[in-house]
Amino acid sequence: MSFTPPPPPPPPGPPAGSPLPPPDGRLAVPSGYVGYTASPMASVALKRVGAVGRAAMILVGLAALTGVGAWLAAAAISGDAEDFLDGRLSESDFQTTVVVYSLMGMVQGVATAAAVVLVMIWMYRLASNHRALHRGGRWGPGWAIGGWFLPPFLYIIPFLMFRELWKSSDPDVPIGGDWKSRPVSWLVTAWFVVYGPVALVAQGATSTTTATFDLSNSERALAEQIVDGQNGAAAVALVGILGGALFIAMAHQLTNRHRRLIGEN
Repeated sequence: MSFTPPPPPPPPGPPAGSPLPPPDGRLAVPSGYVGYTASPMASVALKRVGAVGRAAMILVGLAALTGVGAWLAAAAISGDAEDFLDGRLSESDFQTTVVVYSLMGMVQGVATAAAVVLVMIWMYRLASNHRALHRGGRWGPGWAIGGWFLPPFLYIIPFLMFRELWKSSDPDVPIGGDWKSRPVSWLVTAWFVVYGPVALVAQGATSTTTATFDLSNSERALAEQIVDGQNGAAAVALVGILGGALFIAMAHQLTNRHRRLIGEN
């Protein structure tokens, strides 16, 4: 008589309360879990851009608002400046009047300098990430700094770099895909037109009213600038607030696109 051994016992099932694996054999992922395996940040070292981008946008807005504040302060004391130039107001009284105007100018200068530094850092990180993802184009990370000075006051290189950064930050293009043919938002061109050529014309119109100042008498030069530069100062303030708003809108969308591309939460 032959003997047939009994079949082996079935494998133990999952512990009580554990989710059953899906029928296709893939690993079950707990609800709400976000893995880095599908994100470019898992395989290459990338730089976060969210915090520095927000800080740059805040400082750009602050610089624009302080420019408007300086113009309003100048408009408020234009009568005292005329009295000082006509000899109806003493030099000491005029100096007291322009304290607020001078402080607004100082605050604007500090805010502008800080904004420029943070914008450069933000652009540098964007370009560095694109290079790490093999999406680097013509304008590398170094141009995030040097491009603002070459050529001076025209901002052509930052404009071209922003176009490239916008395209290469497209999160809908897979890694290795053709990002160079992607469209660019109108915000990039609008910002360049306002912040570049229009701002240059406004600054030139303001400078022509102050080119013949007698710098040996700073109080009198300041009074002449306040009186003669009202229209030009208003134009500069308007261009500054419009350019700042366009930059903030552009930077906000570009930062969000880039964060989606690199998987920054």
